[in-house]
Amino acid sequence: MKAVIIEFSPSNNTHRVGELLKANLEQNNISVQLVNIAADKRYFLTNNKKDFLQKTIDKHDILIIGSPVYAHHLQYHIKYLIKNLPKPVNGWGKVAVPFVTYGGINSGIALDEAGKLLRKSGRKVLAGMKVSCSHHMSRAFMEEEYNKDQAEEKLIFTIGKLVKRITLTNLDSLKDNSKSLKYQDLNIYLKSNLIFREKTWHKKRYPKIVINDNQCTKCGKCIKVCPVCHLDQNKDKSIIKNMDSECIHCFNCIFECPQKAITPIGNLKRAKAFMESAIQKGTEYPDTCLYPKL
Repeated sequence: MKAVIIEFSPSNNTHRVGELLKANLEQNNISVQLVNIAADKRYFLTNNKKDFLQKTIDKHDILIIGSPVYAHHLQYHIKYLIKNLPKPVNGWGKVAVPFVTYGGINSGIALDEAGKLLRKSGRKVLAGMKVSCSHHMSRAFMEEEYNKDQAEEKLIFTIGKLVKRITLTNLDSLKDNSKSLKYQDLNIYLKSNLIFREKTWHKKRYPKIVINDNQCTKCGKCIKVCPVCHLDQNKDKSIIKNMDSECIHCFNCIFECPQKAITPIGNLKRAKAFMESAIQKGTEYPDTCLYPKL
């Protein structure tokens, strides 16, 4: 059996899960190709995503898609990627497994969105997995990263359950399980669709990044950690914004800049209060889980 893991991992949480999943699959004699599109100019700076996928992805039996949760939703770049997947013929597997990583507060409806999109692409969903990780963006507003001390034992155990399910399933006679990924109650769906509108929040609510040219030493570290290739350098090495790829406010550039030349502007007090309020409401339970539950 051959598997492909396609992931988008801005803060490395999703990639860590992908690596562990790859290792466990290979221990069970399943060959794996792991592709992380984060910071890949071949993907983000082309208008032909389908051609990129055709040229990059090897033939496989099972397709695994990994994404972070942004504002209760499947990160929109992964939504777009799934919509551009070739049909499951000519070496493209008919079986899919999505997994999502989130900052411990709420996984929203991301896993359900992934399942629906994969089903619409002509694939059958074997299972789905949500993983509680550190809340990367919280570093911009709090003294330390929220939910950072996650024990890996639960994750490894859950990945083991997923791999066992993959190895024991007859892929040719698989029943689609995408509806089992709808584990949230109606209240979360209403919040996700009426309040947490990710792309709108990026444009109107999230703090914008500002680059201080006088402080910048043109080292280029911010470019290397930008997951969507939004930052670039011109001929004199000054940092510029690539308007062909919009900022997703991961704040990697802010955290990475050694000169603190990149800062957020906006209503930071409101953003901090909003995050603190969400944390006070408590974390999701179960935090890391495999669906359907057996």
